[in-house]
Amino acid sequence: MTTTPQTRSAGRRAPVSIVCVYNDEPVLSSCLRRSVEAQVADAPQTELIAVDNRENRFSSAGAALNDGARRARNEVVVFVHQDVVLHSLPALEEAAAELLDAGDIGIMGAVGIDGDKRIIGRIRDRIVRIGEPAPEPRDVDTLDEVLLMVPQEQLLVEPLSEDPLLAWHAYGVEYALRMRRAGRRAVARDIPLTHNSLSTNLAKLDLAHRHVGDAYPELLPIQTTCGTVHRDGLADSLAQGLRRFRSARIWWGESHVAREVHRISPDSTQVFADIRMLIDDVLEISGLRSLHVIDLDPEATAEHADDLSRFDRPFSVSTADTDRARAAIAAREPDELIFVAGLEDDSQAALSPFGAHPHVLGSSASTGRWALIGVSADALAPLWPSRRNRPLPWFA
Repeated sequence: MTTTPQTRSAGRRAPVSIVCVYNDEPVLSSCLRRSVEAQVADAPQTELIAVDNRENRFSSAGAALNDGARRARNEVVVFVHQDVVLHSLPALEEAAAELLDAGDIGIMGAVGIDGDKRIIGRIRDRIVRIGEPAPEPRDVDTLDEVLLMVPQEQLLVEPLSEDPLLAWHAYGVEYALRMRRAGRRAVARDIPLTHNSLSTNLAKLDLAHRHVGDAYPELLPIQTTCGTVHRDGLADSLAQGLRRFRSARIWWGESHVAREVHRISPDSTQVFADIRMLIDDVLEISGLRSLHVIDLDPEATAEHADDLSRFDRPFSVSTADTDRARAAIAAREPDELIFVAGLEDDSQAALSPFGAHPHVLGSSASTGRWALIGVSADALAPLWPSRRNRPLPWFA
């Protein structure tokens, strides 16, 4: 049964024990630790347990996180990456209370993926908010490891896997599958956070996925936020064909969007790109020294982030309506890159022509529509060299 507001105590909160394994003290201090310490008055019983792995004491994420979980003082343990900024400890505690009250949930996370490949749960991934809203727990195939929560009593009996084949990948995926096999729910639920990731570690991810596929054959195909784990019997050629078909379908949809973008801003260069993965290259190429993200999503008002950095460049996030966004663009400092997320037809029309600043308009199925302001399209051309980075010719 799906938990509803009528089946739980409205507004109830449960203090949590936040457990993080880290290997970079400056990243931990500037992101997770700072965001927790700034909210001590709002959640005085919530604690942070930082597990130091700078000297490789632990050989797997599961081993390190289980060590922290055994030291937890609270009923719910929250596993979080070191480069996460938590925007609301009260909201985190409300989610923990829902987990305890539900009774049938084995694991809850901030973001996951369902059987239809839909990303569930709204988080900010680097500079863009992703995922479908989940104000209440929504069932998923698996969960991303960026933030997971489990009752401590359950963890003491059913700890995270310490299997070396999982190493630093897919321990959350494995736990979600284990809970589902046992008849318990794996759910995603909105928890306000920014994942200020500076890299994507995919080393041996394929081995970890193969391992969970072998361990849970009855649940195949398994959807994860890093790809699909298929049955061994699925021929490589068939899998590649399915990927090509899906890519072509996405390209077609993006090209439909591009037609409207061009109608509103006919003189602007537009590209298709997952800007999350390219933003640091944009900063490097442009030579600009700071990044200001302006989010036009009205539901993101609680997710401000200041005094962050990306490779020693100051990075801030704020939400705004089009009037405030226009004023921020007009007041842009010469060495500042502005990234506008959440563009729609009305907001694009309201902001055009972007104060005559050099700019690029872009979109992708995973990030929505966006604008980069302060750098020319010609300067960034090496970042999107392929035909797939442009609209289909008959939509141009």
